[in-house]
Amino acid sequence: MNRLLHHVLYLILHVASSSQYGTETIETLMPNVKVVKVDLKIFTETQVPLLCGDSYQDTEVIWMKDSERAGQGNQIKVKVEEMMGANYSCHNAAGDYLNHTLVLVQDIPSPNRTRRVLEKSHDTDEDEYIRCLAKNYNGTFHCFWKKTKYRTSAVVALVQVGQFSGRNFSCSIHSDGAGLTCEDLDSCSFAEEVSRIDLTVYFRSNYLLEDYTVTPFYIREIVKTDKIHITKVDGNTFQWEYPDTWSLPRSYYPLTFQVKVVHARESCDSETQVLLKETKDTKLTVVHSSKKYRFCLRAKDELVDCPWCQWTDFDKKESTSR
Repeated sequence: MNRLLHHVLYLILHVASSSQYGTETIETLMPNVKVVKVDLKIFTETQVPLLCGDSYQDTEVIWMKDSERAGQGNQIKVKVEEMMGANYSCHNAAGDYLNHTLVLVQDIPSPNRTRRVLEKSHDTDEDEYIRCLAKNYNGTFHCFWKKTKYRTSAVVALVQVGQFSGRNFSCSIHSDGAGLTCEDLDSCSFAEEVSRIDLTVYFRSNYLLEDYTVTPFYIREIVKTDKIHITKVDGNTFQWEYPDTWSLPRSYYPLTFQVKVVHARESCDSETQVLLKETKDTKLTVVHSSKKYRFCLRAKDELVDCPWCQWTDFDKKESTSR
């Protein structure tokens, strides 16, 4: 029994020791931000080195963690247990602020690691947490995600895009914090894409850091037009137009349209359609014995394999489309 207890204590001490002194588990994410990568399934304790600044070697430096004193000297080590990161600031003897280091904790990558910040997409079998779409070929794309109910206050800490493709992007986070928009600053809509776009988004929740990487993509693989607007209904004849956001000229970026007619009480996703047809025209006359039905319309790029846009539906008994 004593030998077993001794063996268990040895393993615990060995794990703690390797966490404390394995500097390979500590990385710099960006200036003033360090990340401690640990296995959050077990107890960890890591010694993290902090430097106030090379210019403060001969200065009396005092470190603070929130309102508590954390150490003294230009260089110190602080202990980080499990997810207990912190913001450390250094000051001179008079209390003047000199610098700071934010210490975050990240779970090491593993097949079974728990994701805490974002929810996995429910409408796909893939391991997808962030979905990206483009409305056209102008080089701008939009990405969306959903936070878990326990991490709604999580914020984007860093966006890395085009790191491996050599392309230059400018990105902004949506005001609701549930997505981002990126613009290719070197984009030419008529040029053939030669490299896929790589994207990684880092989220911070308190002192926990999680990164989510999107499978590299071409714009042509994620392009999805806006909904089609039905412009005129005359009896059983329907007319519509290309979305204003779609790329020009239309002869170079043609769309194909899918028309579906279903019973009045059915949705556009119903498989019991009365009519299902694809056309390049922007006008179609429905031949149907009933005067009451639902007209459904959607579109996609004719020349590439990309997703259909959302359905636009029109209740023949009504005078407006949805």
